[in-house]
Amino acid sequence: MRRIALALLVVSAVAAAVAVALVRGPGPEASRASSHREAPLISNDPAADNTDLYAFVSPDAPNTVTIVANYIPLEQPAGGPNFASFGDDVRYEIKVDNNGDGEEDVTYRFRFKTTTGNPNTFLYNTGPIDTLSDSDWNVRQSYTVTRINHHGAKVLGTDIPVPPVNIGPRSTPGYDALADAAVANLAGTKVFAGQRDDPFYVDLGATFDAINVREGTGNEGQGKDDFSGMSTSAVVIQLPERKVTRDRKQVADADANNAVVGVWSTTKRRRLQVTNATGAGSHDKAARSRKNRFVQVSRLGNPLINEVVIPLGKKDQFNRTTPDEDAARYGTYALNPELAAILNALFGIDAPEHNRTDIVQALLQGIPDLNQHSGKNAGTPVDTLKLNLGVTPTKHPDRFGVIGGDNAGFPNGRRLEDDVVDIELQVVAGILVGNPVPLGDGVDKNDKPFLSEFPYLAAPDSGLDSNPSDRFEPPHAPVPPGGGS
Repeated sequence: MRRIALALLVVSAVAAAVAVALVRGPGPEASRASSHREAPLISNDPAADNTDLYAFVSPDAPNTVTIVANYIPLEQPAGGPNFASFGDDVRYEIKVDNNGDGEEDVTYRFRFKTTTGNPNTFLYNTGPIDTLSDSDWNVRQSYTVTRINHHGAKVLGTDIPVPPVNIGPRSTPGYDALADAAVANLAGTKVFAGQRDDPFYVDLGATFDAINVREGTGNEGQGKDDFSGMSTSAVVIQLPERKVTRDRKQVADADANNAVVGVWSTTKRRRLQVTNATGAGSHDKAARSRKNRFVQVSRLGNPLINEVVIPLGKKDQFNRTTPDEDAARYGTYALNPELAAILNALFGIDAPEHNRTDIVQALLQGIPDLNQHSGKNAGTPVDTLKLNLGVTPTKHPDRFGVIGGDNAGFPNGRRLEDDVVDIELQVVAGILVGNPVPLGDGVDKNDKPFLSEFPYLAAPDSGLDSNPSDRFEPPHAPVPPGGGS
């Protein structure tokens, strides 16, 4: 039995490596992970790159939903003197669809502004940063939050501070206090934007080195967490659920007609102006108006969709389009997933290759009686993270989520604890259609425990103390879905 299990674990790492290589192509950019640098164009624009999206019922705040949108892949905590930061020229947006048509009904827009106190020094700070108003803090950011719906736009807050990065004990001796002070309460809506520990976890080295599998990986641990010690730029918002439901009312229970919402995040940049050979631009009024428009350059709903489902030639297009176009443009790639065919060609695990309505159901349509929208749009396939606000949070989350018997987890929303790599590998292998294969990457949890209260993501390592990618998952007995966390 151990030989069979190990063979299946080898299948997991090798097949994932080959699949990602095929959809991305060769080159240095291939050494990235799920939902990080997932398309050719956005890989060259990290400030606008959606890396991960999470949406869950707040475990400590009844009747609220928390949404986490992360940007900028693989931030090194010691990456000074110009540390990673949000782009002043980027619109960061979190969108909510509350009727299942794939169009946004509510949008929260974040716009950032960077100010430099002393341009005549190379230093990010000229002394210890003790408060968010400390004059020793030389390069700082703030942001504006705007809520947009069918009735128009309303600015909720301006000049909200982003905390400094966690530089080290001399520069940020009280980092946790600085981060806590950056949490803003905007009339019942909490927001935070700043650097946090990246909550995503995966063994990149084993995955992308094809056959060089670490002994005992898969569902027995011993994977190397290549995101351990890495940071991300996080936007976190906690909302009363009535702010996103279709009838603007609190959700009574999981069966309520207003219980399910779909969430995705996007980034937008201003359209570029093209000039003629003399450097002159168009004087046409309509052309000038088009020049000032913002265009979408990245979007993210479910993890791994653009990464290993959408083919290389469609990835940039996917980032420009909206969920209501998904069925017509990309439905065939979910129904006939390339990864399933590769698993079978290399290792013969009998994964169904065609008519994968189970994958479409789980990720794009929603699961009936759990997180599928009700009403006329029920079952419309759109790439949004669908969350039933009426499902009570689990006190002890199972990392396998729904396939592990925990209906409060992925794909019913996505919690920070959910092991989406293992879940989606097993779904592609066919666990929902009677073909359970214990696939995994050998990494079962984040390198740091999450916080029990907003903003939930762990604090980032300081630049002085950082030691990225130094964590291995301890070995353990095989853990099948439903067998515990």
